[in-house]
Amino acid sequence: MMATLRRSITVEAPLDDVFHFALDIGQLWKMKDVALTEVDIKPDGVGTSARLYSHFLAFHLEGGIEYTEVVPNERIVAQVHFFAEKPTWTFTFEPVPGGTKVTGEGEWTVRVPVAGRSLETMMVKEHAPMLEAMLENLKIQVESKHAA
Repeated sequence: MMATLRRSITVEAPLDDVFHFALDIGQLWKMKDVALTEVDIKPDGVGTSARLYSHFLAFHLEGGIEYTEVVPNERIVAQVHFFAEKPTWTFTFEPVPGGTKVTGEGEWTVRVPVAGRSLETMMVKEHAPMLEAMLENLKIQVESKHAA
């Protein structure tokens, strides 16, 4: 069983600019209620990693994130590791008239008999605002830099 969350946004900036912003794990994953430490950026993107700190239902969460696949100007795949949650996040980039379309997709597989499906559905619902905020932040940051 797997649950998927997908959202897209169009950024009014060239593909190369948008991709390079996302390649910086400290920029893309910077958001409300998430702290990043030990950011380690690799030259080609693969192996770029950071420690992630957040909370869920009043529980302190600590985990890691690593870029496991990077196809320049096309795709970044990130693996997140938390205690009971290991979603895979894929960000795709495509040129569109007037800018770049960025699609973020999270996939969860919860290996818990009986309750797994409910937990996967909950994970998707819980992470939708986070993904939307992440994409909106990317749009604002890149467009403001591009306009300057």
